[in-house]
Amino acid sequence: MNLLFCDTADSALADTQIHSTVKMAYLDAPYNTGRKFAQYSDSSPVKDWLDMLERTFTGVRNTLTEDGSIFVHLDDRYIHRVRCIMDDVFGDRNYVGTMIWEKKNRGSFLHAHLADVTDHVLIYAKDKSKMAPLVHSSTEVGKRIPVHNKGNKPSVLEFPAGCMTFNFPDQTIPAGPMNTPTIISDLLDDLTVENGTNKNSFRMTGPFRYGQDAVNKMAETPGAFISPRQMLRPSFVSQESKGKVLTNLQSFRINGSPTNEDARAESEAIFGTEMGAAFDTPKPEALLERLIAAATEPGDTVLDCFAGSGTTLAVAQKLGRNWIGVELSPETIQNYIAPRIDGVLAGTDPLPMSGYITSTASYSVRAPSMAAA
Repeated sequence: MNLLFCDTADSALADTQIHSTVKMAYLDAPYNTGRKFAQYSDSSPVKDWLDMLERTFTGVRNTLTEDGSIFVHLDDRYIHRVRCIMDDVFGDRNYVGTMIWEKKNRGSFLHAHLADVTDHVLIYAKDKSKMAPLVHSSTEVGKRIPVHNKGNKPSVLEFPAGCMTFNFPDQTIPAGPMNTPTIISDLLDDLTVENGTNKNSFRMTGPFRYGQDAVNKMAETPGAFISPRQMLRPSFVSQESKGKVLTNLQSFRINGSPTNEDARAESEAIFGTEMGAAFDTPKPEALLERLIAAATEPGDTVLDCFAGSGTTLAVAQKLGRNWIGVELSPETIQNYIAPRIDGVLAGTDPLPMSGYITSTASYSVRAPSMAAA
């Protein structure tokens, strides 16, 4: 079910058809900076703005599944007040954390007192006890992890027959020292290399990263270890993708998180230079990809009730998620969101994404004056 409401958030979120269907909601609401942008005005009395957010949070809560979560993207201007509202709506016990996103590579000379280079994402669960950890995939297939690890306590490991491959000709390596300037290690048994693998089991001493039980488990996969040189320094070759829990700091310096500059370049690639500049603070697809992939699985539903240029919806579509978008402006839907989603569905989207799930799915636009797509 992919739905695009051309309506207010209040009205769209009152639709009982979408209640209890959303696994993740991402809200990039106007920050109430007092500025006017090409596509909207970001200036409201603070009380009116906070009241609007409270109504929206209450409506979003009704749409969430019991294990669902909400991500609210904002700057630090009113984060303390927004968090108090979210504590009231979702309960402070369901506060998951605050993610800091480094949105700029450097500060601007235009800032009079303190350069603003970060945004924040408040994360709450509908029921934290039912919410899964926020894990993103860290692809490690084929990664080589050395078995020796300088500084570990010396021990003895036995490598079962057939568990190791070698990048040198077949031969028999006699037992003896296998030392390097930094690591002391011994081969305790003669090792026969036949057809590029160890014909017999063999033992080694040294400072090892793994214990015997771990080695035995790894060795259940033939060729799980590799040793490229005759001076045996085996490495474990990872056979699977392991997930890592998201950190509360998303930084281009630390984990390669994209910035606003990347997002602007993406907007220009999709919409052209002039139209792409209409949104002053677009969010990069790779940031949304990381959040959506961590909070949902393929087939889950993602909600964005301030859809804007359609970034959240486009990323959700690429990742094989269902989506619900809300945007008040018909012009924004016609000029930005619909063409962007149509491009993703047609395979003409200019922004490639790892793990892109192709789909022939369609979507419906709900508004009295607009036909379904």
